[in-house]
Amino acid sequence: LAVCQCQPAATQLIQHGIFPCAPVWPSLAVSLDMLEFVAELFVHVAPNKRAWAATLEKYLNVCGYQFAAKDSLCCRFTNALSHYQMLVHLVDIEISKIVDLNR
Repeated sequence: LAVCQCQPAATQLIQHGIFPCAPVWPSLAVSLDMLEFVAELFVHVAPNKRAWAATLEKYLNVCGYQFAAKDSLCCRFTNALSHYQMLVHLVDIEISKIVDLNR
């Protein structure tokens, strides 16, 4: 990412298909495809973000990725998923308004 005031990191990340865990100074970004998969998964199974994050963290550790603090992935992933789902919901509402106005 280019570090500059001209375009926020969150915007640059989204342009690359990954969603930041925070709108300002994100320390983790998650694939939009992964967020959509997890959102759909949680429609069909009991949502358990902690178990999901623990499983993912264990897998990433085996692949050689380490996290500095315990549960850091859980916290950041939960933030990214919550913000993503809220944004999708708000976009759906706006699209519905536009469709209703043009009927």
